[in-house]
Amino acid sequence: MKVSSGIFILFLNLLIINYGSSLKVLGILPFFSKSHFAIGSSIINSLHSAGHNITVISPFPQSNYFKERYRDVDISDLLTEYEKDNKAVNPFELVNIPKPLMMLMLYQFGAMAVDFVMTHKSVKELMDSNEMFDVCILETFNADAFVGFSDYFNCTLISYTTFGAVKWIDAMTGNESPSSYVPHPFLDYTDKMTFTERLWNKFYNILENLLFNLYHLSKQRSLYNKYFPNAKKSFDEMFKGSAIIFQNSHVTSSFPRPYLPNMIDICGIHVKPAKLLPNDLQEFIDSAEDGVIIFTMGSFINSKDFPIEKREAIVKTFGKLKQKIIWKYENDTLPDNPGNIKISSWLPQRDLIAHKNVKLFITHGGLLGTTEALTEGLPVLGIPIFGDQKMNMVKAEARGYGLHVAYDELNEETFSKALNEILSNPKYKKNAEIISKRFIDRPMTPQETVVYWTEYAVRHDGAKHLRASGNDLNFIQFHSIDVYLVLFVIFVFMLSITFTITKLLLKKLFCKSDAKQKKN
Repeated sequence: MKVSSGIFILFLNLLIINYGSSLKVLGILPFFSKSHFAIGSSIINSLHSAGHNITVISPFPQSNYFKERYRDVDISDLLTEYEKDNKAVNPFELVNIPKPLMMLMLYQFGAMAVDFVMTHKSVKELMDSNEMFDVCILETFNADAFVGFSDYFNCTLISYTTFGAVKWIDAMTGNESPSSYVPHPFLDYTDKMTFTERLWNKFYNILENLLFNLYHLSKQRSLYNKYFPNAKKSFDEMFKGSAIIFQNSHVTSSFPRPYLPNMIDICGIHVKPAKLLPNDLQEFIDSAEDGVIIFTMGSFINSKDFPIEKREAIVKTFGKLKQKIIWKYENDTLPDNPGNIKISSWLPQRDLIAHKNVKLFITHGGLLGTTEALTEGLPVLGIPIFGDQKMNMVKAEARGYGLHVAYDELNEETFSKALNEILSNPKYKKNAEIISKRFIDRPMTPQETVVYWTEYAVRHDGAKHLRASGNDLNFIQFHSIDVYLVLFVIFVFMLSITFTITKLLLKKLFCKSDAKQKKN
């Protein structure tokens, strides 16, 4: 797959050199999260490798990594603003936050991102530059007013999501997510739900629909009108105007569900070829006769912030294992380290996961890490905290290559039980390897897929032929409520007619019967 990817990119470069068909791409990657940026930058970098000219609005400048055809619109002070406003926030406190409140927080975060980016000096300079672009690549994550960039620069709009087909993707495309077998991303359900689970799933879908349409879209519509006052198209037209939607999902690591033709899976696009490890890590792994376990809670959650009792439970459990542990731990020392744990504030996660001596990946359940583990056929044990993390781990459990321990139930007993089950039962490794083969077995790599469909959308004037007509219908039309009402009226009318005729016939019949009796 890697060889074919290299040949594909080389071929595209030759085409561009010979025919001068490179595109001018504007990437809008406005969020402070490194995990979100990992997906967006991988999309952008794939296009850059194919010979296209790149301009990127993001808080993570990359110009130093590229010699040409790459320009940053640097909004890195967004990170400073976020850190200043969220110093006291401990992600572990988000575990039991009510789901409706989590939805509202995400919507508010998106609105704040729009305000920050659109008032930023560097962005204003770009908009005043009279520069033109062929395509706009936009992360869609509750900041939908950014679709105005596509109208402003009169270019093809391509969106991407760091998740799969969530609510806002359905709203953008006219896609359907039947609540009977497509679980809400905030719920730990599979595609085989009980009646009670289907009931709760429907409830949360209805609730999200109400919040999304009445609160979120209303706010984003106002922001669109504020920052793009001379837009040729309305917010609603642009919101539903994406030619292609790239999704960080794949059927092997998820559940089968409805898709439209312009919804393209690119899960694994961030997974790069593994590199050599630093000497200290390489020596540590090589010295582990019984293998190594990698433990990281991602870039947003710090292991040092674990409550003392949970940290102690984890350390004691690790101390009982014959395997060695490499733990992303953000302090210089780990209290009561039993000796088999190596800590570091930063880890080359991708490169570690690819090492043949690694037996298990312990994670918070983020999609990037679990995808890297799946690529290498490595079992996972999750301690999910918030968002889609629990859902990701439920998918791993359903596919048989992982387990999870609920954060509230995390103690020495539950952690030991889950660890020993995965390490001692070969089915988890076997299932991980089987699904890894399915995951990798594709006609094109994710990088090739991004390049092909981006160029396809531009070649075919926004690929409007891929767009579903359902996207143009209102709520009543889309759900055939008007049809059901008419059918109901017809049914009631026919029922009343039948009732009236039956009543008349019975009345006539009884009248004849009475008359006959009187005559006799």
